[in-house]
Amino acid sequence: MNAGRSARVDALSGLRFAAALAILAFHAGAPLFRGAPLWAERVRAGGFVWVGLFYLLSGFVLAYSNPTPMDAEARRRFLAARLARLYPAYLLAFLLFAPFALPRWAGGGTAAVVKAGIVALSSLLLVQAWVPPLSRIWNPPGWSTSVVASFYLAFPSILSRLAPRTRAGLWRATLLAWAAALSLPLAYLALHPDGVGAELLTREPRWLEALKFHPLSRAGEFVAGVALGILVRSRGTSLRRAGAPAAMLALAAALAVLAWGGAPYVLLHNGLLLPLFAVAVVGLASAPECLAARLLGSSPARILGEASFALYALEDPLWRWARLLHGEQTPPSPAFAAAFCVAAVSAAVAVSRGMERPARRWLRRLLATRAPAEPGLGALRQVARSEA
Repeated sequence: MNAGRSARVDALSGLRFAAALAILAFHAGAPLFRGAPLWAERVRAGGFVWVGLFYLLSGFVLAYSNPTPMDAEARRRFLAARLARLYPAYLLAFLLFAPFALPRWAGGGTAAVVKAGIVALSSLLLVQAWVPPLSRIWNPPGWSTSVVASFYLAFPSILSRLAPRTRAGLWRATLLAWAAALSLPLAYLALHPDGVGAELLTREPRWLEALKFHPLSRAGEFVAGVALGILVRSRGTSLRRAGAPAAMLALAAALAVLAWGGAPYVLLHNGLLLPLFAVAVVGLASAPECLAARLLGSSPARILGEASFALYALEDPLWRWARLLHGEQTPPSPAFAAAFCVAAVSAAVAVSRGMERPARRWLRRLLATRAPAEPGLGALRQVARSEA
């Protein structure tokens, strides 16, 4: 991959970390926003929307690095590399969460052991999101990793259908993917299968849980990213000099929507902001030499971007361990939350560089006949740096 193409991918690394940091604030940052203006708390509490940016980014980066259909051998090596990318930090998070998951089945006899085994096995196999009631029992953020694993499995087939399309066909596919992402939340708002106002309940009812966490309900966000990646890489789509300001305006508009607080929750959760995310991603990829892209693609940003997945996977078990070791202070103080966020980012970087990299090399050797070549022009290292 030449310097220009590398820069396009690197420019998305810092964006990925910024999204991961916003999700960390959503999960653990409430104490930091006590007394903050209402609009600021709305932005923090809307941090769940950045998961959709992750899905779009994943599709975009994979398609940008793999712009042409794969044969059987390329698919096998691709899937081996993807599993090696996901599993090390995910497995560590699974183990760290075990002391908090297992007590719910303590003393329940044989039936409880069977239930625990089903939940654990579904999580280890990364299929828990396909059964939404199981999706968040063992390390809640793991549901999203299960969704991403499903997308990785489907990516070669999606690519084979989208890669031959014309530029107009790819734009149609992007719009159809967005429409698909919005169709289920719109149907939910129209039909109210869980009752009016169910989305405001503390614990999601059955249909809302499926809407939020099932892979099929989130697939449109990933497919849109794939189509955009092909458009930029193979069809020359670019915002040129307008890329940087367009990206910044799109991100500012996304923050403004969250600060406003009037958008329906289920639409926000499932794809409403996808066009803004698309402009941000394509804009940064179009202008890798602009100041924003250089900052987001700098060496520190790439290190943090590479640690984004570890941060997302580990934040919940680390939070529980921190609360436990700190004496379960209730509610957590702002100082505790700030210290935790710094420690969580530091731990994620340490895991990324000290455990994920060697584990990925070992898994690649185990799962492939030879170390898998970087997809596309041979640079999956760029994907690893920008994917979390």
